[in-house]
Amino acid sequence: MRDTDGRLWSLQSISPDGEKRFMPGGRVKGCYSSIGRPSGRLVVCEGYATGATIHEDTGHAVAVAFNASNLLPVAKALRAKFPCITLVIAGDDDWKTEGNPGLKAATEAAQAVGGLLAMPTFDGLPRKDKDTDFNDLHRLAGKVEMRA
Repeated sequence: MRDTDGRLWSLQSISPDGEKRFMPGGRVKGCYSSIGRPSGRLVVCEGYATGATIHEDTGHAVAVAFNASNLLPVAKALRAKFPCITLVIAGDDDWKTEGNPGLKAATEAAQAVGGLLAMPTFDGLPRKDKDTDFNDLHRLAGKVEMRA
């Protein structure tokens, strides 16, 4: 996880059973992992698999914030670095979690930076309880299209 100057602050590891952990003592807030180079549009999302899917399917540069609570700090940091770029916040649809924290955090981040909001739409698909993001949508429907 790097800041907008490219300085490395933390790492995330994923155990074989899927448990995600950040490096002890590492900074997370406002840091992200980038995929691609920004050119007119930059997408901010939660997870790395989601970011990789968005980049592969759309060609847009992506900043992976790693969790919903980091969407706003990352969006603000990127808005300060790229004041004229179109920021798209790609939220997770945590439809089975009370209060839908993915949608709430993405909406707040988009509004705070004058960005666009994009959410995965699973209409007509065999969606399971844990299908929440653009990577899950890609797995169920193929190439992802983003409309913000």
